[in-house]
Amino acid sequence: MKRTILFIYFLILSLYISANFIWYPYLTNQGDTYATINFKTLDKNIQVKLYENNVLIQIHKNIQNGIVNLKVKNLKPNTKYAYEIITDDDYYKGIFKTKNEQTKSLKFVVYGDTRYYYKYHRMIIEKIIKEKPEFVINVGDMVENGNEMKYWNNFFYTIRGLNTFYYPVLGNHEKNSKIYYEAFDLPEGGGDYNKRWYSFSYGKYHFIILDSTIPTKSQIFKSQTIWLKKDLEKNKNKIISVIYHYPFWNNSIYIWRKQEKKLEDTWRPIFEKYNVKLIFNGHVHGYERFEKNNIIYITTGAGGAPFDKGTKDKYVPYTKKVVYGILEYVLVETSDKDIKITVKAVGESKNFSMKDIKPVNKIIDYVELK
Repeated sequence: MKRTILFIYFLILSLYISANFIWYPYLTNQGDTYATINFKTLDKNIQVKLYENNVLIQIHKNIQNGIVNLKVKNLKPNTKYAYEIITDDDYYKGIFKTKNEQTKSLKFVVYGDTRYYYKYHRMIIEKIIKEKPEFVINVGDMVENGNEMKYWNNFFYTIRGLNTFYYPVLGNHEKNSKIYYEAFDLPEGGGDYNKRWYSFSYGKYHFIILDSTIPTKSQIFKSQTIWLKKDLEKNKNKIISVIYHYPFWNNSIYIWRKQEKKLEDTWRPIFEKYNVKLIFNGHVHGYERFEKNNIIYITTGAGGAPFDKGTKDKYVPYTKKVVYGILEYVLVETSDKDIKITVKAVGESKNFSMKDIKPVNKIIDYVELK
């Protein structure tokens, strides 16, 4: 009798689990005439319906279960769409907007090092949802171990409901995992699967995503740097931001947070030659801002990983702002006249312990570029 009850219990539990998305739907690779809807499910009979102004315009059937990257095409620029995902046991409705290449204003969010304190990562996500950005960039170390599926399952559950486009950066904890490449449909770039590094534009703004975890003496690093120069040359008349995981400099008390001198010697002269405006990094679990030769370097690594427990007594040169022991994200708002960068804290620990984080709602840094 007990075995029968136990069997029925696990049968019901398995049905309950299979009736939910393993990875809640999320969006990547926004274009003016296309977008990619991503999710993971073991359900069958999957359909995706696309609507414009409440009118059904596309139905996608015969979708294989597992990790799904459905690129919907033949869309109109700067247009809002709704989509439904229907399976045997589940249903989801979301929205997105195609890119407006003529826009003169843009709002986006940068944050990272989310790793495994999902409760605190979720605190940030809930704030980002309210910001309604055009897209979000994660500067890397999204998960604790990129080779283990359980961490990705938790990650995608944590960012559920974001309803905006998500652009990832490889950090050291992703371990250049195959799961990373399966999870994200991205603009074509270079390296593994032609998306280990990549770029995209939005009107007059251009964004370059690099992999700083590649050894600087390797051929693949040289290939990436050659690609970087070509991409910068092609987009030299745009306002350029570059995003990669390892910062050139940091003020962390941890001795293993080394200064990335070889990376700096290779990339910084290139950035300066092409008048790059903004650099975003992670890796250090705190917030830091540096300025050198008219480039602003922002480290935003307090997205849910354990805090670095303080700073050195003497800061490295070019340091403009340092705040540790906070959960934060960076909101960037652009217009014809300026670029406004607002760094918002959603949680704080006075002793750097993750156990002692208290919710806060405050601005910890602000920069305005004319």
